[in-house]
Amino acid sequence: MPLIPKVGRRKLKIRFLLISITGILWIGVAIHLFPVWWMFITSIKSSIEVYQFPPTLWPERPTFVVYKMIYVLSAGTWGAIQEPIYVYFKNSLIMTGGIMIIQIPLAALIAYSISKLHSPQWSRLVFLYAIGLLMVPGTIRLIPQYLVMRHFPIPTLIVPKIPFTNTKIPTYNFLNTYWAVILPSTFSAFNVLLFKGFFDGIPDELINAARLDGASEFGIFRRIILPISKPVFAVITYFSFTMAWNQFLWPLLVLKDNSLYPIAILLYNLQNALQSPGLVGHDPGTEELLQQGIGMNAVMGISIIQSIPVFIMFIVFREQLMRGIKIRGLK
Repeated sequence: MPLIPKVGRRKLKIRFLLISITGILWIGVAIHLFPVWWMFITSIKSSIEVYQFPPTLWPERPTFVVYKMIYVLSAGTWGAIQEPIYVYFKNSLIMTGGIMIIQIPLAALIAYSISKLHSPQWSRLVFLYAIGLLMVPGTIRLIPQYLVMRHFPIPTLIVPKIPFTNTKIPTYNFLNTYWAVILPSTFSAFNVLLFKGFFDGIPDELINAARLDGASEFGIFRRIILPISKPVFAVITYFSFTMAWNQFLWPLLVLKDNSLYPIAILLYNLQNALQSPGLVGHDPGTEELLQQGIGMNAVMGISIIQSIPVFIMFIVFREQLMRGIKIRGLK
């Protein structure tokens, strides 16, 4: 149903209002699409034209040397890129997949237990705990999380001893492994709140009827809750994938081996190598890249490739995402 009926559009004021709203929306679309356009045209410019002023909206001599370089580096290394490019993509996929496999089912089960299983008192406590986690800035949690990953499960700088003994509590060091990135992201309070907001809108009569028929709680969740909850699962899957795929700061802190870096850190290292004269002077591989016309255009080219999985996820879940915008948890 249109916002303004066709009969009302005949008035001059209404037409002017519609034209104004449409124009503002198209300006917003252009503003959002301009960075994508700028990334693409920069990736097909020569390294000299990238720094040309005033900048051009279309390259004078388009070249796909960057994408050829990416193809070549899929089987070797060069300069700041110390591993084949597919290794960085593989690392991002492993970390993102590990986070999503644990985070989404865990958040859904916690939200279901709060909404339909626990008593109101316990539900309120767990709900307040989730809200409290959202109020704590992520930067404050960096040091405790790092200490936990350094000697799991003790979040202290020095591992304490077992009482009345001289033996330290057994710990495990997850640093410089995939688990150091995956484990801190297994619980998402934001996802719990979204799931709970949706589950609260599911009638209790459906669940009680299934219980009378002898269905287990897990069976109810699998056969009744999951089919109804496709929109909210699509929204949370897309959000979780986007946040996990674009992680940068935390992997940079806990990973040391170049062979474990995700694609976001590759872009960071490549950008620093191409912008730092001191580093370029001591890096023959990077200097050779610059001599062949590969500079910041390579950063833009890899950025486009990095954004392709996010775009694919949006295409896959676009229908459910449009429905999910209307769910109670996002109002």
